[in-house]
Amino acid sequence: MKFSVSLTRFLYRSLSIRQGREQSATNLAPRQARKRSRIERVALYCTRNRPTNKRDVRDVFGVRFDSTTDETVLTAVDRPAKPVETARVPCQIDIGLLSEDEQKRLQPLLWLELESLFDKHCVSPVRQKPFKPTRKEKGNGVFGVSLYTLIHRDQQVFAGKDMAVTMVPLVLQVILSELAVRGAREEGILRVSGNKQKIDALYNEIEHNFYRKPEKIDPLIKEAGVHDLGSLLKRWLRDLSQPLLTNDLVHLFFQTNVLPPQDQCKALTVLCQLLPHENRNTLRALLHFFRRVVEQQHLNRMSQQNVATIIAPSFFPPTFVHPPDKDDMGAQTQMAAQCCQLTNVLLGMADSLWFVPQRLIEQGKIVIAM
Repeated sequence: MKFSVSLTRFLYRSLSIRQGREQSATNLAPRQARKRSRIERVALYCTRNRPTNKRDVRDVFGVRFDSTTDETVLTAVDRPAKPVETARVPCQIDIGLLSEDEQKRLQPLLWLELESLFDKHCVSPVRQKPFKPTRKEKGNGVFGVSLYTLIHRDQQVFAGKDMAVTMVPLVLQVILSELAVRGAREEGILRVSGNKQKIDALYNEIEHNFYRKPEKIDPLIKEAGVHDLGSLLKRWLRDLSQPLLTNDLVHLFFQTNVLPPQDQCKALTVLCQLLPHENRNTLRALLHFFRRVVEQQHLNRMSQQNVATIIAPSFFPPTFVHPPDKDDMGAQTQMAAQCCQLTNVLLGMADSLWFVPQRLIEQGKIVIAM
């Protein structure tokens, strides 16, 4: 009986010891983690505040020190991590909120910013002559004319609308608003072509009656198919008398393809802010709509790359942006790919292209004061 009791006690004791060892092994990592966190706090305190006696810290927390120096030397495991510094975003202002006078002061500073970015990477900027309106723009059509002419006509015909604020052609606003409501979720929007006969009929009706009989345009747009409207939008962009990015800036836009990503984004931002009011606001409205299409890609199957591939020829028309040898198919293919990549970057930066650093605005005020 005594033997059995002793044996039972022995077994219980052995079992408890074994469980204790297992528990201690299990809790070793958390204990070390807790110890390291305490060490880190004290070491961080010592480095940020007055010097602390090495022996006191070592004795209390068991930190190892280098005997040849007076500075604390922690192991790679015990070394406290550097505090993460949150990036400070400089104060920026939407260029659309600046007055006409402030934007004029800003122009030379933006050109200096652009030239410094190009000089940094040894790129010689190529500027073309500004666009001059042609006699063809004296008609009443909305296709094949400049944005400036369309804005001027809108202000004359639709005096009740505040066109001076948006500076976006009314015909484009009508098409984009209808596509945003009915076409953004349509599969293949902008990629799938519409019916040619319906597109031509829609084109002729809008071209001849948009200003003469505007009451007929609204029901016509609402009854049109979304793919017909998408094709009409691309045709309107393609028929502009000068590129949306303007004749004198479109080559500079293209030249940013050789810049590294960070400087490329800066240069594209500066170039968008150098655009005339009507071009900048029209580009902004288009990018906003294209972003809306991309956000619905799970329904319309139009990714950002897909949209960029379709829109790139409208942003960088081949008649304006082309290799020196137009018969070189390899150079044309490479240039088309570069234009798609730049369009893709513009789509990704659609919300940040329009903000001007506060420092440039302040510098503009100083220059005028001097």
